[in-house]
Amino acid sequence: MGAMYELIDTQVGLERACRALGNGERLFLDTEFESSRSGAELSLLQVSNGSEIFLIDALRLRALESLSALLARAREWVLHAGLQDVSLLKSRLGLADPPPIFDTQIGWALIGPEHSVSLAYLVYRVLGIRTSKPHQADDWKRRPLPSSQLEYAAGDVEYLPALRTALGEQSSALGREALVAEASRELLFPRPEARTPLSLDAFRNAWQLDRHSQAALRFLIEWYERLSDAEPEWAPEAKTLFAIASRLPESADELGRIKGVPRRFSAEQGNRLTGGLMRATAEADAADFREIEPPPYATFEEIRLDAWLGRMRAELSTTLSVAPELAFPARLVRRLRPPLADGDIERAAAELHGFRAPLLREAFLAFCRAEPPPVGGA
Repeated sequence: MGAMYELIDTQVGLERACRALGNGERLFLDTEFESSRSGAELSLLQVSNGSEIFLIDALRLRALESLSALLARAREWVLHAGLQDVSLLKSRLGLADPPPIFDTQIGWALIGPEHSVSLAYLVYRVLGIRTSKPHQADDWKRRPLPSSQLEYAAGDVEYLPALRTALGEQSSALGREALVAEASRELLFPRPEARTPLSLDAFRNAWQLDRHSQAALRFLIEWYERLSDAEPEWAPEAKTLFAIASRLPESADELGRIKGVPRRFSAEQGNRLTGGLMRATAEADAADFREIEPPPYATFEEIRLDAWLGRMRAELSTTLSVAPELAFPARLVRRLRPPLADGDIERAAAELHGFRAPLLREAFLAFCRAEPPPVGGA
């Protein structure tokens, strides 16, 4: 026998469910959706206040304003691995600023070595209950949904209240319950990372370019840097600029044949871009040409810094009892390399911001002072 639930597929039922769920309560959430080339479509929303479970049919119910208001007033959302869920709820329900969130997957990673664990695994590890996932790959758009599939959906929120209690107590014992909320908001609402300024040195094979191709790449870099934050979504990626500079296309048609150049872009902007390229190469001045030494594929200094970073990551994660993938994800490790290669541990520590600042910064600086990083491995 699965969890008790009520399927809501009428407006009257939705209003009744919203009244039953209460005002300002902690809510336990999960979603079922179907993905396609056009994006993910919310099919079912599971909501519980800890005692009652409602399955909201988001396909049959198009007007969800009352549910949106209820979720916005909640004291806290509790989810597991909720990145996709939060994104769907924001877009489907128009929620600009959700309440505090406790993600149980993140909570687990903040008290031990494991990071991306499944809900079934966490339920077993924390609560000692074995569950199965027989409907994980089912079609959630078909109607009516069979009772076995609905029971499976209800099961995804059935154990969230007990998990929230247990993980709240364990994280509180480490002084980290507030950090779970901070990390959940930061990781479930990721801010777009600032674009790294481009330069010739960003292209490994720029040393192979002659005077005209190097002038073309300089032109392309300046053009790319002037794009607004939204424009790179339809423009060629930065890595494609080297191929364009190497080929020196003279028309939109030639530009469109280069791998990595979107067809729409070449049709709409190709002639303008290739015109600029032709002017840049025609005006290329030998005095502006810079001979570039090919960068090495590896150095012993880099190998030593990689080893130091791996040891630091392992030691701090173990000492602090936190999953290394959460504490030091690969993108963060890449940002740490340049200042550490210069021996500037304070500048490296400044990269540990957000929830990582109170969690890691002091221990990171102490490790750096006790075991200084090898200099010169950028």
